Amino acid sequence: MTRIQRKVELLQAEVDKDHQSFFRLLVDGQSIKYVTIDPGFYSGDDMCFGPSLVSLLPTLPAGDWNDGLVTKSETNGQPHFAHAIRTAFRGVENIWHETSVDYMNIVVGDKLRTGIYEVKSPLFNNDLIVAKFARFDWEITYLENETTAYQWLESHNIGPRFLGHLTEDGRAIGFLIEHIKNARHAGPQDLEPCRAALSQLHRLGIRHGDTNRFNFLIRGSAAVLIDFDSARKCDDQHALVEELEHLPNSLADLSRRGGGGLV
Repeated sequence: MTRIQRKVELLQAEVDKDHQSFFRLLVDGQSIKYVTIDPGFYSGDDMCFGPSLVSLLPTLPAGDWNDGLVTKSETNGQPHFAHAIRTAFRGVENIWHETSVDYMNIVVGDKLRTGIYEVKSPLFNNDLIVAKFARFDWEITYLENETTAYQWLESHNIGPRFLGHLTEDGRAIGFLIEHIKNARHAGPQDLEPCRAALSQLHRLGIRHGDTNRFNFLIRGSAAVLIDFDSARKCDDQHALVEELEHLPNSLADLSRRGGGGLV
């Protein structure tokens, strides 16, 4: 039987040499497949490097599937696909914005942080924007929370402009937001604009929940808040005051905790 050569690209990976590892793959430039690999077959370095992983994987099964498991064959002890099935993965449920863009219709550029990438889309004139999405289904909860937070913030100019939902195979996996240009991360010298942005958030009855300095972008003389996955509605004024009072310490922490690329 002739083996069909398929083009496989590693998009994202969650690797653990002692436990199962998880992979998001693009196959033939047109379908996303999620593959779980049991431990004991490949080194961590090989699994993290796309070309090595692709060369080591058993032949991908044919058919319409999106969820595969690679485990030990009972016949010869070699890795093989124990199953390749179609799973109805969870998606973000709060679809509040009128615009949705399929993942296959964006061009992915530089990675900013885990699950956050610079992208371009014809729908937005191929200008540089930002995509934030769940790499795997267990991350959907965080994206659900942040999607709702952006709904609360719509038209208040506290964070980046929400441009639309990002979908994959009919489900929402994340969202697209404005790329904040000519910005830098905040530092201790930026207390006043950061305090103003956080106070504006608090006036809406929302607690940010993660006020590290990398979640404030300084553009000109103003601060833009980002990363709202921990944001919650809050009617506890003491908690809001406490978050505001802790802000100087957050901005003075010059470690890389919570750090990453600019939005």
